[in-house]
Amino acid sequence: MNLDGRVAFVTGGSSGIGNAITATLGRSGAAVVVADVRREPKLDDERSVFDALDEAGVDHLFVETDVSDPDAVEEAISETVETFGGLDILVNNAGVFSQYMAHETPIEAWDTMLDVNLRGTFLCCREAIPHLRESDNGKIVNLSSVSGLKGSNNSAAYCASKGGITNLTRQLAVDYAADEINVNAIAPGVIETAQNAHWRATDDEQVRRWEQETPWPRFGKPQDVGDAALFLASDRSDFVTGHILVVDGGRFA
Repeated sequence: MNLDGRVAFVTGGSSGIGNAITATLGRSGAAVVVADVRREPKLDDERSVFDALDEAGVDHLFVETDVSDPDAVEEAISETVETFGGLDILVNNAGVFSQYMAHETPIEAWDTMLDVNLRGTFLCCREAIPHLRESDNGKIVNLSSVSGLKGSNNSAAYCASKGGITNLTRQLAVDYAADEINVNAIAPGVIETAQNAHWRATDDEQVRRWEQETPWPRFGKPQDVGDAALFLASDRSDFVTGHILVVDGGRFA
């Protein structure tokens, strides 16, 4: 799954799943742009993606980007095209997560999850698609969640945002099939990242529930999602579009 000569734009690419996706695409030959609100990972013990890219000799660029801000997204995509001459792969990974019962959800928390997760995905697609139309290998990989396919405890806003990404993916796949832009999504289950580190460290009941819901005898690693993203970004997925690839150790099954 060689990506030589291609340019990939990864939102939220500094930490967790985004870090693994960025490094995987870069090691497979793509020049990569990390669009994130921070350059370094959220967890101190997580390796900087830029160290991995430097070691592999990958052309890369960091653009500080709030994906919910249309001006910031436009600037980031423009800088990408100006630097590398085009765009072939968009990975919408940036996301936030918090848990509340619907009637207890602060309006600010609802707005933040919808703004970053769903609006951010839409804005990046909106800005990138004109450039992807010019590519011979246009690919969009969105990050949904198993919570975008079914309900999840105390997560009304998160489920709404990820459910929106799921169906936005399908609609974009239909709308841009004639342009040969593949649009797919990944729906991870429990992946060990900074987003859930607090729960894994402090909430034994939650961890036991996750273990009971996951048939595979471990939780997912960011690299599990990175490998799935590589498939969807490569020529191997050229006849796959509008698909939601579940990466969850059998949880959804």
